[in-house]
Amino acid sequence: MNKKVLGGVSALAIGVVGTGVYLAVPASAGSPQAVPAAASKPKANAEQRQQARKALRRRVGVHGDATVRTKKNGFVQVTWQRGVLTAKSGSTLTVRSLDGTTWQWQTAKGTKFHKDGQKADLSKLSVNDFILVYGRAGAGNARTANRVFAPKKVPAKATQSPTPQHS
Repeated sequence: MNKKVLGGVSALAIGVVGTGVYLAVPASAGSPQAVPAAASKPKANAEQRQQARKALRRRVGVHGDATVRTKKNGFVQVTWQRGVLTAKSGSTLTVRSLDGTTWQWQTAKGTKFHKDGQKADLSKLSVNDFILVYGRAGAGNARTANRVFAPKKVPAKATQSPTPQHS
Protein backbone atom coordinates (compact mmCIF):
# COMPACT_ATOMS: atom_id res chain seq x y z
CA MET A 1 0.00 0.00 0.00
CA ASN A 2 2.82 2.43 0.84
CA LYS A 3 4.43 1.75 -2.54
CA LYS A 4 1.19 2.64 -4.33
CA VAL A 5 0.83 5.90 -2.39
CA LEU A 6 4.48 6.77 -2.96
CA GLY A 7 4.14 6.01 -6.66
CA GLY A 8 1.01 8.17 -6.94
CA VAL A 9 2.67 11.08 -5.13
CA SER A 10 5.74 10.79 -7.38
CA ALA A 11 3.59 10.79 -10.53
CA LEU A 12 1.67 13.81 -9.28
CA ALA A 13 4.91 15.67 -8.48
CA ILE A 14 6.34 14.90 -11.92
CA GLY A 15 3.12 16.10 -13.56
CA VAL A 16 3.10 19.35 -11.57
CA VAL A 17 6.79 20.04 -12.26
CA GLY A 18 6.33 19.22 -15.94
CA THR A 19 3.37 21.58 -16.19
CA GLY A 20 5.36 24.30 -14.40
CA VAL A 21 8.25 23.94 -16.83
CA TYR A 22 5.85 23.96 -19.78
CA LEU A 23 4.25 27.20 -18.55
CA ALA A 24 7.61 28.83 -17.76
CA VAL A 25 9.11 28.32 -21.24
CA PRO A 26 8.27 31.21 -23.59
CA ALA A 27 6.45 30.47 -26.81
CA SER A 28 9.41 31.61 -28.90
CA ALA A 29 11.80 29.11 -27.28
CA GLY A 30 11.28 26.58 -30.05
CA SER A 31 11.69 29.08 -32.89
CA PRO A 32 14.84 29.08 -35.06
CA GLN A 33 15.78 32.56 -33.78
CA ALA A 34 16.18 31.34 -30.20
CA VAL A 35 19.70 31.81 -28.84
CA PRO A 36 21.24 28.77 -27.14
CA ALA A 37 21.72 29.25 -23.41
CA ALA A 38 25.44 28.49 -23.64
CA ALA A 39 26.00 31.30 -26.15
CA SER A 40 24.41 33.99 -23.97
CA LYS A 41 25.89 32.84 -20.65
CA PRO A 42 29.30 34.64 -20.79
CA LYS A 43 27.63 37.93 -21.72
CA ALA A 44 25.09 37.52 -18.92
CA ASN A 45 27.86 36.84 -16.40
CA ALA A 46 29.78 39.94 -17.52
CA GLU A 47 26.62 42.03 -17.20
CA GLN A 48 25.93 40.59 -13.75
CA ARG A 49 29.46 41.39 -12.60
CA GLN A 50 29.14 44.95 -13.90
CA GLN A 51 25.80 45.37 -12.10
CA ALA A 52 27.34 44.03 -8.90
CA ARG A 53 30.22 46.54 -9.13
CA LYS A 54 27.76 49.39 -9.68
CA ALA A 55 25.70 48.24 -6.71
CA LEU A 56 28.81 48.24 -4.52
CA ARG A 57 29.57 51.80 -5.49
CA ARG A 58 26.03 52.88 -4.56
CA ARG A 59 26.17 51.47 -1.05
CA VAL A 60 25.59 53.91 1.75
CA GLY A 61 28.56 53.00 3.97
CA VAL A 62 31.29 55.61 4.38
CA HIS A 63 34.26 53.50 5.51
CA GLY A 64 35.05 50.04 6.77
CA ASP A 65 37.21 46.95 6.99
CA ALA A 66 36.51 43.37 5.99
CA THR A 67 38.25 40.03 5.84
CA VAL A 68 37.75 38.42 2.43
CA ARG A 69 38.74 35.13 0.83
CA THR A 70 41.29 35.22 -1.97
CA LYS A 71 41.20 33.09 -5.13
CA LYS A 72 43.78 30.76 -3.59
CA ASN A 73 41.58 30.13 -0.49
CA GLY A 74 43.60 32.45 1.71
CA PHE A 75 42.27 35.45 3.57
CA VAL A 76 43.21 39.11 3.43
CA GLN A 77 42.13 42.20 5.35
CA VAL A 78 40.77 44.93 3.06
CA THR A 79 39.61 48.43 3.86
CA TRP A 80 37.68 51.11 1.98
CA GLN A 81 36.60 54.70 2.39
CA ARG A 82 34.17 56.98 0.60
CA GLY A 83 34.53 60.73 1.03
CA VAL A 84 36.08 64.00 -0.07
CA LEU A 85 39.75 64.27 -1.02
CA THR A 86 40.96 66.95 1.39
CA ALA A 87 44.68 66.85 0.61
CA LYS A 88 47.10 65.35 -1.89
CA SER A 89 50.82 65.36 -1.18
CA GLY A 90 53.19 63.26 -3.27
CA SER A 91 51.77 59.75 -3.16
CA THR A 92 49.61 60.39 -0.06
CA LEU A 93 45.86 61.06 -0.25
CA THR A 94 43.89 62.37 2.71
CA VAL A 95 40.19 61.53 2.60
CA ARG A 96 37.44 62.75 4.96
CA SER A 97 34.25 60.72 5.16
CA LEU A 98 30.83 62.18 5.82
CA ASP A 99 30.98 61.15 9.49
CA GLY A 100 34.21 63.14 9.95
CA THR A 101 36.64 60.19 9.85
CA THR A 102 39.88 61.22 8.15
CA TRP A 103 42.33 58.60 6.86
CA GLN A 104 45.55 58.90 4.92
CA TRP A 105 46.14 56.52 2.02
CA GLN A 106 49.47 55.74 0.40
CA THR A 107 49.37 55.12 -3.34
CA ALA A 108 51.81 52.72 -4.96
CA LYS A 109 53.06 51.99 -8.45
CA GLY A 110 50.25 49.46 -8.95
CA THR A 111 47.40 51.69 -7.72
CA LYS A 112 44.70 52.04 -10.37
CA PHE A 113 42.85 55.34 -10.75
CA HIS A 114 39.54 56.08 -12.45
CA LYS A 115 37.95 59.49 -12.84
CA ASP A 116 34.64 60.21 -14.58
CA GLY A 117 34.43 56.61 -15.80
CA GLN A 118 37.84 56.74 -17.51
CA LYS A 119 41.25 55.39 -16.54
CA ALA A 120 43.31 58.15 -14.99
CA ASP A 121 46.38 58.74 -12.83
CA LEU A 122 47.08 60.47 -9.54
CA SER A 123 47.60 63.84 -11.23
CA LYS A 124 43.96 63.87 -12.45
CA LEU A 125 42.59 63.85 -8.89
CA SER A 126 41.87 67.23 -7.34
CA VAL A 127 41.26 68.38 -3.79
CA ASN A 128 37.49 68.40 -3.10
CA ASP A 129 36.86 65.49 -5.50
CA PHE A 130 34.45 62.92 -4.09
CA ILE A 131 36.30 59.59 -4.18
CA LEU A 132 36.00 55.94 -3.21
CA VAL A 133 39.24 54.22 -2.16
CA TYR A 134 39.78 50.45 -1.83
CA GLY A 135 42.95 49.02 -0.38
CA ARG A 136 44.73 47.08 2.30
CA ALA A 137 45.21 47.91 5.92
CA GLY A 138 48.76 47.70 7.16
CA ALA A 139 50.39 47.95 10.56
CA GLY A 140 49.02 50.73 12.72
CA ASN A 141 47.01 53.23 10.70
CA ALA A 142 48.84 52.60 7.41
CA ARG A 143 46.52 52.09 4.44
CA THR A 144 47.66 51.36 0.90
CA ALA A 145 45.26 52.19 -1.93
CA ASN A 146 44.77 49.54 -4.62
CA ARG A 147 42.02 51.41 -6.49
CA VAL A 148 40.74 54.98 -6.40
CA PHE A 149 37.47 55.98 -8.08
CA ALA A 150 36.23 59.53 -8.64
CA PRO A 151 32.74 59.00 -10.08
CA LYS A 152 31.09 61.18 -12.75
CA LYS A 153 28.01 61.57 -10.64
CA VAL A 154 28.28 62.26 -6.91
CA PRO A 155 25.36 60.83 -4.93
CA ALA A 156 23.28 63.63 -3.40
CA LYS A 157 23.53 62.21 0.11
CA ALA A 158 27.30 61.75 -0.17
CA THR A 159 28.08 65.34 0.81
CA GLN A 160 25.13 66.13 3.08
CA SER A 161 25.47 65.98 6.85
CA PRO A 162 23.18 63.38 8.36
CA THR A 163 20.07 64.70 10.06
CA PRO A 164 19.85 64.00 13.81
CA GLN A 165 17.52 61.18 14.76
CA HIS A 166 15.17 61.95 17.66
CA SER A 167 13.23 59.30 19.50
